[in-house]
Amino acid sequence: MKLLVVAACVAAVAVAVPLDSRVEDQDELEMHEMNAPTYQEVQQKMGLGDGASLSRSGKVLDSVFWKEIAQDILRTKLADPVYDHQAKNAVLFIGDGMSIATLAAARKRKGLLSGADVPEHTMLSWETFPYLGLSKTYNCDRWTADSASTATAYLTGAKGNFLTVGVDCSVLIWNCDAVNEASSPKSILRYGVEAGKWVGLVSTARITHASPAATFGHTAYRTWESDADFVAMEWMTGPVKDSCKNAMKDLSTQFVEREGIDINVAFGGGWGKFTPKEVEGGSRLDGRDLIQEWKDKQASLGRSYAYLTTKDELNSFDATSADYVLGLFSRSHMQYRAFQTPDDVNLTEMVKKALEILKRGPNGFVMFVEGAKIDHGHHYGNAYTAIDETIELEEVVQHVMDNTDESETLIVVSSDHSHTFGINGYPERGLDMFGPSSFLAGGMQKGGPPPKLPYPIMQYANGPGGTEDWA
Repeated sequence: MKLLVVAACVAAVAVAVPLDSRVEDQDELEMHEMNAPTYQEVQQKMGLGDGASLSRSGKVLDSVFWKEIAQDILRTKLADPVYDHQAKNAVLFIGDGMSIATLAAARKRKGLLSGADVPEHTMLSWETFPYLGLSKTYNCDRWTADSASTATAYLTGAKGNFLTVGVDCSVLIWNCDAVNEASSPKSILRYGVEAGKWVGLVSTARITHASPAATFGHTAYRTWESDADFVAMEWMTGPVKDSCKNAMKDLSTQFVEREGIDINVAFGGGWGKFTPKEVEGGSRLDGRDLIQEWKDKQASLGRSYAYLTTKDELNSFDATSADYVLGLFSRSHMQYRAFQTPDDVNLTEMVKKALEILKRGPNGFVMFVEGAKIDHGHHYGNAYTAIDETIELEEVVQHVMDNTDESETLIVVSSDHSHTFGINGYPERGLDMFGPSSFLAGGMQKGGPPPKLPYPIMQYANGPGGTEDWA
């Protein structure tokens, strides 16, 4: 089946604007002449002074090099098989917050790690897909979308309002009275269940968090993941209506009582939202143990089931031993791959096991996978973690490509929104991508000489953490 990749981003970039766009060519020429000797010194240090190009092998990146690359790509595209029948399986990958700049940085990082001759030319797994495109992201009420409302859009096909999950534009934030069957479009996982397919979700966030919640939940406020959240968020929402608690309900309760119970595989974090506060790490005020209720309900339906909590349990689990498997591997969100201990479960392990289970579905399967920690890294202004999480998602996509039948599996890779993350100026390719630009990396732009001080190659327009109270 033809593979599709969609890289979605909300344009939120820092643009370098010339100090004076009216500078004439003669002025620019004089500026270049003024700085040329120093610039040439930089070129010499990078091994470019003799007209060579920056490749690890010393290969000259001349016109022949680039034309051969172009011909290879054309041959690959022409050889791509065309399938005109309906897919049996579907896998949707979302890199949360994975902007175009994030892809560019991850591409280079992957190339550096793999020893590529020209790291920037490295292709991410989904960049080999036959189809590439961009999608527009916006809410009914906001120009810039959040992860909850975008999840509603790509999982149900209907846009929603800011901070709402699994509901259409008729539901405004906190308006629980408007949440009903008519305003709650079905997700692709629900359609999968109704079509007799096995379905699964995998996320490095809590499974009740914004993106995965849209696979099963319908709420007027994404933060209401547990009944305790109704109370915890009253400083913002004001007193919460009974209709929110008793009719709409929190997302963890929805998972167990409604559509979530029919999900064959749900792997991620967030067991704290399912357990009572009397249990260490739990948060629920109603005393309910929703994990036990999930087990009891599966048993009452006559289903084989399993609940997993550790890395050993996941990796040793026999994929043929249960048809419904819930795995919650952390109290809240899962750990960044860069900071994981040997006991931490990673995205790769979850997806591998989920795929083993779902491939048993006699009528095919539908799986949703979210690389949530890309977004978390960007939120904290930490490019390293965001890029590393992107590379792990890229590796997971490749695993699924290698372990499914292309002729019957549709794979879509996308993003939901961008961040203020940008790659700035004109940094030389040989510099540490996580370090500062050289003082010439401003690029000899019009209107003035290069900056006197270096600045980070990768920057966040909202600063460290995005708040003034961060030192």
